[in-house]
Amino acid sequence: MWFTLEEVEKVTQATLVKKRNVCFNGVAIDSRKCEKDQLFVALRGKRVDGHSFVSEALQRGAAGVLVERMDKDIEATTFVVPNTYEALVSLGKYASLRLKGTKIGITGTAGKTTCKHLFTQLLSTRFSAAMTPQSFNTSLGVSVSFANFPEDVCFIVVEAGISERGEMDSLASIIRPEVAVFTAFGEGHLQGLGSVEGVIEEKLKLVCENTRSVYLNVDRGVPKTEDVCLRAPRAVVIPFGMRREALLRLESFMLDVRRLRSSFSIVWDTHRLSLEAPILAPEVVLTALPAIHFALEAGVPFEDVREVLADFRELPGRGGFFRFGNGIVIDDTYNANPLSVRKAVDLATRFARGGYKVCLVLGDMLELGVVAEDAHRSILLYVERSPVDLVILFGSLFEKAFESIGGDDRRFVLVRTPEEAHAILKSFAASSLPWVVLLKGSRGMGLEAMMLEEWREFYA
Repeated sequence: MWFTLEEVEKVTQATLVKKRNVCFNGVAIDSRKCEKDQLFVALRGKRVDGHSFVSEALQRGAAGVLVERMDKDIEATTFVVPNTYEALVSLGKYASLRLKGTKIGITGTAGKTTCKHLFTQLLSTRFSAAMTPQSFNTSLGVSVSFANFPEDVCFIVVEAGISERGEMDSLASIIRPEVAVFTAFGEGHLQGLGSVEGVIEEKLKLVCENTRSVYLNVDRGVPKTEDVCLRAPRAVVIPFGMRREALLRLESFMLDVRRLRSSFSIVWDTHRLSLEAPILAPEVVLTALPAIHFALEAGVPFEDVREVLADFRELPGRGGFFRFGNGIVIDDTYNANPLSVRKAVDLATRFARGGYKVCLVLGDMLELGVVAEDAHRSILLYVERSPVDLVILFGSLFEKAFESIGGDDRRFVLVRTPEEAHAILKSFAASSLPWVVLLKGSRGMGLEAMMLEEWREFYA
């Protein structure tokens, strides 16, 4: 998206101290990724100050800079503001108003990124579609994304992630989604949001006055459809899930553990669709329901939907999997909370019942606040009831939880370093029987380091 000098000056309330270029093609906040004609915004971070990289951004082609101070004479268009973060968010809101396409906002305790990718892949078969990249799901990330999207793109798919109260107010004011999707609700980021009720209350703020459609996962019974209608009286609410009251329902799911493919059926109104995909868990299909329904309603032919799902691949760190020898490695190391870990245990159980030797590698679930100890203990009790063969635990919270439940299950092994886990996994993967290793933990635990070197090389 192109911005004129006058637009940047007015929207950010900046002081123009030097004028060279008069137009800017989007924005950059990382000097290493700055492209020609972009406006470089120097942000002050906890560890890095963007003002130190102004020269590098200009060398890479930036047409101007937005700064809080003038450290040196800058030979480019220069805007000065009191706070570059606030100025960038203002620019993001302005960009949002200029985007002509339908904005689809996605939030939830689990499944946001997968849902975002499915929406984009399905809609891209017939329309232009853009999505927020990587984990650009904060006010800052969404603002940067919007400023870099083409103005005339048909669909804009946005992931909205929060961990503190008040964050969704800011995000919603930028996104202003015509379509809101709630993938799931559960115990996530409780340190900042307090309780599951707090999670629901905060995430519902994504719905705003111009929201026209809401996809609401009702499998856990909360929130109620009426809660959403109060926020957007004119919106059509589409409850989805596996429960009978879901208007958009996953009717059946069957995983072929040998082929690593599932077949499933979806129903709504008078429609009943049968599909197949390399998806291992029904929860992932549930995440896909809003994307499938919306794409078909938007005019994407069923055959296109079938082809996209047939070739679908879950992302590295978010359930991506690969074969290695006579085994399967499932990489779910990007994030973890009680809801998503229980789903991972359920998946491990399916493989165990399908004839595989199964090893779970579990890292601590972070940001759970006062419920952290109880949550980890509950997970271990849940795992105890499963038929998995081996459980490797990593982190002080799981160690404490294991001690609290007696610590006498010989399937559980505590490790304190990746190297300890490597020795155990090498032995496990040497089995002549088919095996599965599933790694699951919060991002801060760096659980991907538990993967054997040969696995990482193969996966890359």
